[in-house]
Amino acid sequence: MRHIRDREFIRGSVPMTKEEVRAVSVAKLQLEPHHILVDVGAGTGSVGIEAAGYLSQGSVYGIEINPDGIDIIKKNIEKFQIGNYNLIEGLAPENIPKIKYHRMFVGGSKGNLDTIVNHFMEHSAEDGVIVINAIVLETLTKAMDTLKANRFTDIEVVSMTVARNRKVGTMNMMMGENPIYIITAKRGE
Repeated sequence: MRHIRDREFIRGSVPMTKEEVRAVSVAKLQLEPHHILVDVGAGTGSVGIEAAGYLSQGSVYGIEINPDGIDIIKKNIEKFQIGNYNLIEGLAPENIPKIKYHRMFVGGSKGNLDTIVNHFMEHSAEDGVIVINAIVLETLTKAMDTLKANRFTDIEVVSMTVARNRKVGTMNMMMGENPIYIITAKRGE
């Protein structure tokens, strides 16, 4: 298992969880080798592919509906030779397998956050952990309301802002990325 740099992924025009945010998101999942992870709105597959390296006896189910994303995920799976990543072409929650799983990462919900969380409540293990990344405040608010309504525990929000240097002549200037909210919660009783 190792952290994968952004520049190593095949990307195209599909949005990707940036490496600093990906590293924190994967850490917040608290993965164990036997876990099953569902990656909703998989995009380029970056979170699920990196997480797969921690799951020596487990696996990842990546759900993606965008045909460009599906193509890029397939290429990234092949590039990194990931054998425990199951790509599902479809929309969550209806295309999430009805299996017992331990962790869920939500990178995109297509407005279905309520029903995705309901699926998590019905199918996740008792010690289930969900991590939701939100770019807009409305998603953050919706996630918090939904998690509280479903009696999740240990709800934590991390606001993460990353800036990278860019050369301006002979100097370096810091250029900020969009802030991201990383919401982590444990399944309640």
